[in-house]
Amino acid sequence: MQDKIKILGDQHIGQEIKQFLARWDEVVCQLKIQNIAELCAADVCFFDASGEMYGFMAYQKMWEAYREYFRDGLKVFRRDVVIQADTTQAFVHCYSKIDNENGVATPGITWCRSTIGLRKSDTKWKIIHQHISVPVDILTHRSKPITFSS
Repeated sequence: MQDKIKILGDQHIGQEIKQFLARWDEVVCQLKIQNIAELCAADVCFFDASGEMYGFMAYQKMWEAYREYFRDGLKVFRRDVVIQADTTQAFVHCYSKIDNENGVATPGITWCRSTIGLRKSDTKWKIIHQHISVPVDILTHRSKPITFSS
């Protein structure tokens, strides 16, 4: 399910970011490493529950490690998307997951909290920061699935 995207700040730039996200989703689902490189800054950093990495070479290795999990027919799904944008920087935060493009949920694929930071250099937007996490119950140290009422 894709729901309405809320844009805060410059509405025109927000539309640019929506177009960027559409391109990002395409290259990620097809795991086109070269295209991923073109959409990221050389100093990109990535944080998730298991660790962190700095620089595009480390980021590229992470995507290569996911290759065995990717297959045809994938789509990025987002909910509660907020884009905060101005002329040189933008932030996107939402819930997201990559799953079957037909919308039939794969057991074990959960929603994550996602944040993407972007910077405009020359005329192109590039990802400079990405954070993906799953909530964890502090007492049990187990993940807490994110659920939606609709």
